[in-house]
Parts: sequence; C-alpha cells; structure tokens
Amino acid sequence: MSAPELAHAPVEPRDGTAREHVRAAVAAGVAALVAAGPGLEDGDDDAVHDARVATRRLRAALGVFDPVLDRERVAPLRTQLRTLGRLLGEVRDPDVERAALLRLLDAEPAELVVGPVRRRVDDDRRAARTAALEHLHAHLASGEHRRLLAALAALAEDLPAGPRADQPAERLLPRRAARAWRRFDAAVDRATALAPGPGRDEALHAARKDARRARYASEVAASAVGSPARRSARRAQAVQAALGDQHDARVRQASLRSVAMQAHLDGENAFTYGRLHALAQVAADAAEREGLVAIERARRGRGWLG
Repeated sequence: MSAPELAHAPVEPRDGTAREHVRAAVAAGVAALVAAGPGLEDGDDDAVHDARVATRRLRAALGVFDPVLDRERVAPLRTQLRTLGRLLGEVRDPDVERAALLRLLDAEPAELVVGPVRRRVDDDRRAARTAALEHLHAHLASGEHRRLLAALAALAEDLPAGPRADQPAERLLPRRAARAWRRFDAAVDRATALAPGPGRDEALHAARKDARRARYASEVAASAVGSPARRSARRAQAVQAALGDQHDARVRQASLRSVAMQAHLDGENAFTYGRLHALAQVAADAAEREGLVAIERARRGRGWLG
C-alpha cells in the first residue's frame, strides 16, 4: 500500500468528538508507517526507527482511548502492531547498540584496547541485525502485513465507533490520558520500592514503557486541550529518554559479557570488555539518577487531567 492511497485521510480532527480526535491521531500514525515502507525494504535505519515510533503511537492511541472505538474490531490490530513493533525493535536495537559500543571504543586510549575487540563487537551486532532484518522482510512480504495496512488505512478514514465515541474530546481525552498517567505512577512506585539489581532494572524498564504510553496519550489529548497536555508529553518524553539510556546501558553490559566470554573461549584477552562493562554500569547508574529527577518533574503540573 502506497502513501498516496492515504492522502484522503486528514490528520486533523474534522469535528470536536473524541472519536474524530482519535481518528486523526490514527491517520497521522498510519501515514508515518506507510511512508517508512520503502525504507524498510532497503533496511534503512531511519525508516526502521520511524516505523517503530509510528507503530508505538498507533498502539497507544488504540489502547488508551479504547472506549471511543469498537474494541472487537481493533483488538486484533493491536496484537498485529505489537508483533510488527517487536520485529522492528529486533532490527533497530543491535544497530543502536553497535554504534554506542564503537563510540566507547573510540574514546578509549589505544593501549587499553587489547585484542580484536572492535571486530568482535562489530561482527556480533551486525550479525544480530542481519538475522532480524531477514525476519522483518519476511513479515513485510506476508499477507498478514498487507492486511494490517489495509485495516489501518480504513481506521484512518473512518474509525469504528465505540460507546463513548460522540463525547466531547476536551472532556474524554484528558480522562483517558489520566488513566495512562496513573498507570505510570504505579509502575514508578513499584520500581523505586525495589533494591538495586535486575528486578529493579526490569521494573524501571516497565515504567519507561508506561511513560511512553502516557506521553502519546497526552499528545493525542493535546489536540483538544492544548499546551498543558503538550507540556506533560514533553516531561514524559524526558523520563522515557533517561530510562531508555539506563536500559540500553544495562543491555550493553549483557552483550559485552556474552562477547567477552566467547573471546575468552577463543583464547583472547578479555580485559577491554571488562572495562567497557564497567563504563556501561557507570552510565546506567547515572541515567537512572537522571530518570528519577525527570520522574519528579513529570509528576507535577497535571491539573489539565481533571
């Protein structure tokens, strides 16, 4: 399905109903997803990123504002979007990690880089991306993906109505966004109650996902509420960024340990991997502290939620 086929689906609300404001958000997400299509075929990393963001926005819009739409018709699309998002992430994440690890190596004094570390890191992350890209391309060529695009295009034009579809957007959208923010608050409370360690890291990662959900919900609500919602969305984005850095650093630690073990088994010196692992730990701890500050800021100024 090509982008011109969606030109008739406006990305601005056509009236003041909640249904129409959500439809407009869906139309913008669908247009972004379809526009990224040609780049996905070429394996372009920017296209993978754009498609992944569009997929997440669509899932959030269809999930947070589900009373506005026909749940039975939309639920299968959310499941398919989750599958697509996972495949896109499996392509995107190794590339981001590879770039981060190579930057760390570039900053190291030459005498502290012992053995073929750059080659191992580069080969390992490139291999992971190549395998993931093959899976993504197989999915994109499938009838399931074409059917998903067709169904999303239909939603972008005419969202199937749910029980609260005709309520005023300025009343319903903030209420639904408030639920997303309460979910985020609960996730933060669970995470911060845990001692440092893998359990806390996993809980912070979950809180980051809920920050993203609250952000996208606020962005949809901003079409009816305006600047207060946009301000909350920016604050949620800051939480998402900091906790994303924390998670990425933890993932780098795991990847470095795996590559180091293989290097050791092959008779190579694993000193440099240990050093990079320690640097990743320092980065993760710093990002967590930054995330906690961002969380406190995000919890302020929510009067618009009612």
